[in-house]
Amino acid sequence: MTPVLGIALLTLVLSGPTVAFLSIQGGASTHISITRTALLQKVTETCQKVAATARHEFNPTGSSPEELVQACLGPTATGEVSGAKFHSALQEIYTQNGLVDRDFVNSAPHHFNSEAFLEGRGLIREGMAAIKANIGKENFQAARETLGRVLHTLQDFYSHSNWVELGYTEPYINLIRPDLPLENLADIYTATCSDCASGKCPNPILPNILKEKKLTSGYMGIFSAAKPKGCVGQQCGARETFQASFQCHDAKASGGQYSIGARN
Repeated sequence: MTPVLGIALLTLVLSGPTVAFLSIQGGASTHISITRTALLQKVTETCQKVAATARHEFNPTGSSPEELVQACLGPTATGEVSGAKFHSALQEIYTQNGLVDRDFVNSAPHHFNSEAFLEGRGLIREGMAAIKANIGKENFQAARETLGRVLHTLQDFYSHSNWVELGYTEPYINLIRPDLPLENLADIYTATCSDCASGKCPNPILPNILKEKKLTSGYMGIFSAAKPKGCVGQQCGARETFQASFQCHDAKASGGQYSIGARN
């Protein structure tokens, strides 16, 4: 894959539409399946642009990765596209994407937990810079592995925050644009959830949070039931099928935990 194609693919993947996903333990979609769908979709879109620039038709003989890239390179391309090598390259991205949950399980910025929006965006921007630098050096494996990790963090923004509940349907371009600030963020002292003794309340986010369009995220509680330092009152679940895992601030909760959504 050429440096131009690599950078174009990076930009399209990070700024394109986001696909919702469910728990990795039982949902229809996971981090890896979403990454696979997004990459193949963006390979197709990028190759269409590359083919148009090169002034040759983009007519893949099928939908497999190797068929897409062969059509992208065009009929005059020298050599053969190795299906095994291309699948291996994609697998490097998928593997690193999945390993974020193992290697950075307690890192709030890697998952946009604990209101770590600025830190999470910092990881994405640092990753993008590293990817572009590695592409420039033709260190494509390092670029692919970093892309996998960056995509996991980007996916978790939409999963572990209330972005969808706020009514937004487009990607948050501010996450990858250094010239655009992240605005109207909740902090660790902001109450964001209502009381829910049963633990099964369908709409736990406080009305004023939705009305004010305030962005908030969940908290990680797999290894400890203790509230994050500075938390207001009790906590409630935030878009997670493991209801005890991701929690948001509750103004006066009585101990219940409840899910805002079902995307992990």
